[in-house]
Amino acid sequence: MKNIALRLGILLSISFSLWIFANKIGMNPQQSLSIAIFSMSILGTLFFWDFRLSFAFVGTAVLLITKTIDIEHLLIFSSLEVILFLIGMMVIMGRLKDSGVFAWIVSVILRIPRLTGKRFVFIVAVLSGIFAGAVDEVTSIIFMVAAVLEVCDYFEVNPTPFIIISVLSTNIGSAATVLGNPIGILIASKSGLTFEDFIVKAMPIAAVCLLVTSAMLVFWYRKPIALLDKNIKEFGANEILTKLISVPADRGLKINMSVFF
Repeated sequence: MKNIALRLGILLSISFSLWIFANKIGMNPQQSLSIAIFSMSILGTLFFWDFRLSFAFVGTAVLLITKTIDIEHLLIFSSLEVILFLIGMMVIMGRLKDSGVFAWIVSVILRIPRLTGKRFVFIVAVLSGIFAGAVDEVTSIIFMVAAVLEVCDYFEVNPTPFIIISVLSTNIGSAATVLGNPIGILIASKSGLTFEDFIVKAMPIAAVCLLVTSAMLVFWYRKPIALLDKNIKEFGANEILTKLISVPADRGLKINMSVFF
């Protein structure tokens, strides 16, 4: 309770101080209020992460009640078209995830014969980049990390280096297409860029960055990769490994794959 009270006190103190400062430098009451509410929403998100949506909605409601903003400008500047697009995408991705599409794809890839540490890193980097560009970075990293943890747990190696490789590759891949992250969607919708513009201009740069980053990471994590290589040879494994993470391609999975394509 003391910790919560301390964070709440800091939040209110900073917001109130910004409100006073804004008044002192000549801003009108609505401008001062908007700065105070905005800072309170941001700090509320940082200090009380579980209630971040509540802070955002309450802050917006206060701005509307005090007529600091109106409904028309709220709809214009909240990028409602981006929000609705993301909702639609997340519904499809949720359905794909529940049917096991992503786990099935990973299990198919990991059936590659003569798996080695470097080959595994290459697969993780490429899959992370491709999936991030195809389904968005958040969805991609969720199932890629799950796959990495499964593999590393079986081969008894520290998963941290391989998760970092997946995260960096995901961030790079997300810049390759409009769908990679919400920022890409926002840039495309506000600038008039098309999906094809990203494919032609952003994807080649992302591919080069992914290759360079992968090479650097292979060198940087050469010791964990060497240990993984050693354990792969010791444990044997592709056959057992794929049984651990394999997902049968049932009728529901095939239907959802068709919807995705």
